This record gives sequence, structure tokens and C-alpha cells, in this order.
Amino acid sequence: MTTPLLSALTALYIGGMVLLRQSRYSLIGFLWNAFGLTALGVMISQAGGWNVALGRVEAATLVNLFGWLGLQIGGSEQASIIVPDPTGWSVLNIGVECSALIETFIFAGLMLFYPRFAPGQRVLRLLIGLAATYVINLLRMMIVIAMIHWLGKEAAPLAHVVVARLVFFAGIVIVYWFSLTLPTLVIVRRELEISGRSAL
Repeated sequence: MTTPLLSALTALYIGGMVLLRQSRYSLIGFLWNAFGLTALGVMISQAGGWNVALGRVEAATLVNLFGWLGLQIGGSEQASIIVPDPTGWSVLNIGVECSALIETFIFAGLMLFYPRFAPGQRVLRLLIGLAATYVINLLRMMIVIAMIHWLGKEAAPLAHVVVARLVFFAGIVIVYWFSLTLPTLVIVRRELEISGRSAL
């Protein structure tokens, strides 16, 4: 992704934000703002190597966590983790998907532009949600590392595609429930009670 193309996409995104804002912030405006931020954020992060930097931080965190638990794993400068397994060593690369970069930008886009929350609430919920997403992603990678360490390289597909992914998505659902869904239901119920209509 070249810099001129990113600049053009950014200008298009901002222009769309302004035009849709002038149309009284419709649902289309919310979707444009949220998912546009996600797409641009991921592309800019990859172009700038931020995903690699995030992977390095996560790798270093996992090395320390497993060190405290008594399992010595190694890390590298390329956001990789070296895991001892029954047949030798396995090298796990923390790419864009495993770094939770995409999920982070999706959550940030939805939260920052969600019209039912005050700006202060958006920022607070954003920070809590991002921290929770980071921890949940670490848990996902810990499951993969533990399964490979104990069961061997053959367990990698099961660990990554099934077990760890299910745990990760379950955690993300919980984050969205408490950050967006439940507060929205509370707001809607309060508005229904004030208007005299039947509450949900």
C-alpha cells in the first residue's frame, strides 16, 4: 500500500464523514465512520509496521508470563515465539490476525462513533474494551502455546483454528455485551419508561 494511495483513501474517508455529518448523522454515517476507521487503521498500521510492533509487545509479554509459570519460551525481533514441544521446537509467528489488530480497530470504530454514548463514556469504554481485548488475545495465544508444548506440532491446527479461536470469540462477545449491547438496552428501557411505553 503506497503513501499516495493511503492519502487518497484518507481524504475520501474524511470527505465522506463531513458529507454524512451534514445529513444529520444517519445510520449510514455511523457505519461509514466506524468501518472506514477500521479499514484505514489496519492498512496504515501494516504500512507503518505497527502490527509488527504490537506483535513484539505481545511476544515479550507471553515470554514473561510463561516464565513466571515455569515454562521457558523464546521470543524474537520479528514478533515470533519459540515454543519447546515433544519433538523439538516450534516457531509461532504473530501476524495481523493473531495480534488482534483488526478486532481492536473494529471495536475502536464502533465505540468512538456510537451516538448513544457521551464522549467521556466512549473514551472510558474504549480504553476498558481495548485492554480487555488485549488480555483475551493473550489468553488465546497462551492456549495455542500450551497445547503445542504439551501435545506437539500436530496440535497446532486444533489449537489455533478451534480451541483458542472459540475462547477468543467468546471473550470478544462478552466485551461487546458489556460495552455496547447491555448499556444500549438500559438506555432504550429508560427512554421507554420516560415516554410511558411498555418497557422491554
